[in-house]
Amino acid sequence: MSGEILLDKQAEMVSEEEQGWFGNLEERIRRLLMMFHELKKERDNLTAALDVERGKVVQLEKKLKLLAQDREKVKIRIDQLLHRFGSIDAS
Repeated sequence: MSGEILLDKQAEMVSEEEQGWFGNLEERIRRLLMMFHELKKERDNLTAALDVERGKVVQLEKKLKLLAQDREKVKIRIDQLLHRFGSIDAS
């Protein structure tokens, strides 16, 4: 009988030890899940910020294109005026 009692106590001790292991494992999994959700939230925020910045880039590229067109128009106009002044000198 004392052997049976000893086995029962060992089984209880192993069970408590296993519970400790499972408790540690559960705690680690809980922390990993929290970190995962935080990282996912951060990724979503960064994705949104990237989308905003991409929109700004598109708008700036359009503005740059318009400014380049305006610059070309001004250049042509100045060339025309210089040509007119050149023809005045020739007269």
